[in-house]
Amino acid sequence: MKKTIILIIIFFSIKAIAQDGSDINYIKVSKLDNSYIGKIVHLDFYNRSFGGLNINNRDLNDKVFLELENQKIEFKEHRSDDGHNNWFSEQYLESIEFIDGYKIRITMCRIEEVLIDSIKVKLFVKYIDSYGKAKTDELSVIEYSFPKKIIAEILVKD
Repeated sequence: MKKTIILIIIFFSIKAIAQDGSDINYIKVSKLDNSYIGKIVHLDFYNRSFGGLNINNRDLNDKVFLELENQKIEFKEHRSDDGHNNWFSEQYLESIEFIDGYKIRITMCRIEEVLIDSIKVKLFVKYIDSYGKAKTDELSVIEYSFPKKIIAEILVKD
């Protein structure tokens, strides 16, 4: 009887673990080195984001300002990782406001250079209309540099 109970517990434990999925590795900014150059990533700013935090109807996702084309634009993190299913393609940054009729969505970055105090990346950008449709299927590429002190962690595509 004891063996049967143990087997049932093990069976259900294994089944519960097998249902999760992820294609993201989480790297602390302090662990970032030149071996990550060329990797496709998302940068998690200020506070470690987790699943699009929303407590008491208050959005707790981090916001960050980027200067693109001589314009300071506020972006918000979109994180859908929930601890069980974490898919790289579902994470992005998106401008809060519409610019010329489009929101700017940063779908991913590629690390180009790791410096002592900053990270140089290429941002892969889509322009999204008010219906959620992309202006074009092609991604624009923008070179950008972020200070390490504003990055909580790096989400690396597995």
